Amino acid sequence: MIGAATGIGRATALDFHQNGASLVIADINKSGADAVANELGENVSSIYCDVGSEESVAEVVKEAEARLGEINTIVVFAGQMKTGEIKSFAAADWDSLFQVNVRGTFFVAKHGLPAIIKAGGGGSFITTSSLAGLRGAAGMAAYASAKGAVLAFTTALAQEMAPHNIRVNSVLPGWIDTPFNESAIKLMGGAEKHQSIVERLVPLGRQGTPDEVAPIYTFLASEESRYITAKQMMVDGGMAH
Repeated sequence: MIGAATGIGRATALDFHQNGASLVIADINKSGADAVANELGENVSSIYCDVGSEESVAEVVKEAEARLGEINTIVVFAGQMKTGEIKSFAAADWDSLFQVNVRGTFFVAKHGLPAIIKAGGGGSFITTSSLAGLRGAAGMAAYASAKGAVLAFTTALAQEMAPHNIRVNSVLPGWIDTPFNESAIKLMGGAEKHQSIVERLVPLGRQGTPDEVAPIYTFLASEESRYITAKQMMVDGGMAH
């Protein structure tokens, strides 16, 4: 799991472990990854990973393969959000969004998928996009562009991996209650205004929780989803209706 030290990634690591999976938690937040591994205990370990570095990602895949014996599922949670009007949006921030969200996913696929192919028997590669990748909002053009690129990459990759019986899907969270959304909440005028907007726009009238998203990843990693690939799995309380 790439980027599973906090939020949805952490919740998914717990759900995977409860369903019997052996895991390597890779994150740039090494102390957070260590905490998750220590919490789960048996058959879980942690490792530092900077998805913006191809060398780092390649080393993580190699080490995970050594620890696990083989890799049959990879989940990419690592992401970054930056918001702001496009007329004043810094080029460095644009590049950073694409470095983490898009290049990072590419590096994980480039080095991780050969390991799944080598293991044989098919497998699952799961990316994390966002509802923003389908329908952006004012002040979120850069983030929406990066997450839209992840969706396009996922769809094409699914076709490429189908002959290997490797399923490639993307999970699209909507408003989920994690610190990841702090930049967007600030853009919206603070927590109180954000809460009001969520209640108005989300048919279920609230934010979701990481625990409500995690089982979707577990399902996509399981044999129960063996005929599902190239799909966008939205977990958004009904916003994309």
